[in-house]
Amino acid sequence: MKKIEMLHHIELKELFDSYGCSMNSLVNIQIGYDEKVYILLSASIPERIKGMFVNTEANSKYSAICLTVDWENGMITHHQLMEFGVHKMNFHYIQPIGENILLLGARCLYRKETGPEMNAVIVDTTGNVQAEFCLGDGIQDCIVTDEGNIITSYFDEGVFGNYGWEKPIGHCGLIVWSQKGEIKWEANRMIDDCYGLNVDEKNHIWYYYYSDFEMVKTDMKDEIVYQPQNDGFESFLITKDTRSLIHDGGYNRHSEFLAETINHDELSGLEKVDLVYNGEIILNKMCSFRSAKMMVVDSKDRLYVKEIISLG
Repeated sequence: MKKIEMLHHIELKELFDSYGCSMNSLVNIQIGYDEKVYILLSASIPERIKGMFVNTEANSKYSAICLTVDWENGMITHHQLMEFGVHKMNFHYIQPIGENILLLGARCLYRKETGPEMNAVIVDTTGNVQAEFCLGDGIQDCIVTDEGNIITSYFDEGVFGNYGWEKPIGHCGLIVWSQKGEIKWEANRMIDDCYGLNVDEKNHIWYYYYSDFEMVKTDMKDEIVYQPQNDGFESFLITKDTRSLIHDGGYNRHSEFLAETINHDELSGLEKVDLVYNGEIILNKMCSFRSAKMMVVDSKDRLYVKEIISLG
């Protein structure tokens, strides 16, 4: 078993209170190419249609708390609120793109009369719309690279269709887009559901998918295929020394973490990893990984950040 010591944390409730925000406004937390952490907030999160289906429209006021991070010491050094105003789409993802911000909805309808909803909106830091386009329905995750490429992965409904789509945009399971919403590359594998997505320090794309339960590393030309020793995980990182893979515990065990050793094109040595703060094991409630960087919110709504250089 491995242990990762977390040295600092911030209380989310205290942070939200300082900006007059409710914890109920939290939508998502993601790490950007600029190494900052973005907390996406919505003033009113719409109820699901018939209690099941995610509404594509929110007509809500959106904002974000941007955290500047000292990754070496695992500390938040500064935070600020960005207000984007009211937007029609129900957004689920936030990523910096150049000097602007990408807001993206996981779901979008296709109507025969009007075509697809524009679920991707690029705004400046005060919410003025710079561009909008459609990146497809059923988006599982989104990462924007430092070059401005937008990577989207898709869950099963985005692959096979729903919400009015006969041939979904995300039928391939994983797409790389330009910042103008033009397709630059598509995965060429039988992906039913892309569970996990990350990029490493060299912007290689890593993704893990169902139903083959394979992990792929690609530069959009060549690829290496790995067979993970555990099934069903949704979040993972590659340590900075590229020797270890850390992921959540998989099906019904997402609150835990496991590690595997990377040997060129093989994964081996599955073992448990405990995140520890002041001797207490941290249980994962919500996490976001980018390259070797991790953001974890525990069951007590405490937020931790750390870059994992090596597991030793």
